[in-house]
Amino acid sequence: MSTGRDLNAPGVVWDVHAHYLPESAMPPMGRGQVQVTTDTVQGVPDSITVNGIAVGATVEQLSDIESIVATTDRERLDRRVLSPPPFTYRYWDDPEQSLELARLLNDATATVVEAHPDRFVGLATVPLQDTEASIGEVGRARDELGLVGVTLGTNVAGANVSDEVRLPFLAEIAESGMPLLIHPDFVPNPRTTGYYLINVIGMPVDSAITMANMIFSGLFDRLPELRVCFMHGGGIAPYLFGRWDRAWQVRPEAKLDAARKPTDYLDNIYCDTLTHSPQTLSFLVDVIGERNVVLGTDLPFDVEDDDPRGHVRRAPRLTKDQIEVIETVSPVRWLTGTDPV
Repeated sequence: MSTGRDLNAPGVVWDVHAHYLPESAMPPMGRGQVQVTTDTVQGVPDSITVNGIAVGATVEQLSDIESIVATTDRERLDRRVLSPPPFTYRYWDDPEQSLELARLLNDATATVVEAHPDRFVGLATVPLQDTEASIGEVGRARDELGLVGVTLGTNVAGANVSDEVRLPFLAEIAESGMPLLIHPDFVPNPRTTGYYLINVIGMPVDSAITMANMIFSGLFDRLPELRVCFMHGGGIAPYLFGRWDRAWQVRPEAKLDAARKPTDYLDNIYCDTLTHSPQTLSFLVDVIGERNVVLGTDLPFDVEDDDPRGHVRRAPRLTKDQIEVIETVSPVRWLTGTDPV
């Protein structure tokens, strides 16, 4: 299969946060404690629901690759990084069934990339609850399918991505030079059941929890080459960086495993532009730097940014050079570890 590995071309505008789901993935997810089904939502048939919660997209929107290509053109983007939506992670499930679903998704994503190698690259998904199976599947996805990176959820059935049991898998990613995309999934909490707070509060909080655990656990001391991109502008984490540094300075338990203060590890961290606020985006660039901010849209969900390049240009204080870096340089740094040439 075509790998889509010509990633270093200069001047290419990237969207690192776009989702694709083949129709064939729906039936296997209609069972278990997280049931992914379809219903008519606000008059829209074929809308996907997760345990009855509408996710804001239809099966057709996620699977119609020609429509995704057309939207890519309309939004003045050159290439997109495709990954399956977060409700596909299913880390609570039987590992063999999760592996079967991951293989289905990875095969489908690779087929799309092969058909449109000039428009898309793809990320692999794995059954993260099984470290050995995850290592095997990421190797297959990389070596046989040509997928260029990995997408993971923020919550491994209540455990952390950075827990010791997953270190061999994360080391495999780091040593192979693959980028890692972290996307939050719905995390049940009685306090976020109303008003769609499960997404608008729950997801940003879970992203911050995962980022904090990666940093404070010393993960980046062990794996300094690991490049991790967090969606939704990094969630609430960027607003807390100063608090994290202060805790590391004054609390012995905060510096138990990390050799340096948290903000010293920000070169390993990338965040997308999906903040829905120009002012917030400017703050994100201020605290993490434009070389670690990448353009992201969340296509095709209802909360997507359908004018991503305009959003970046509306951010106060951003210069033309900074905007160019966010759109064309930072994505390549995250994907390959080097600047475009």
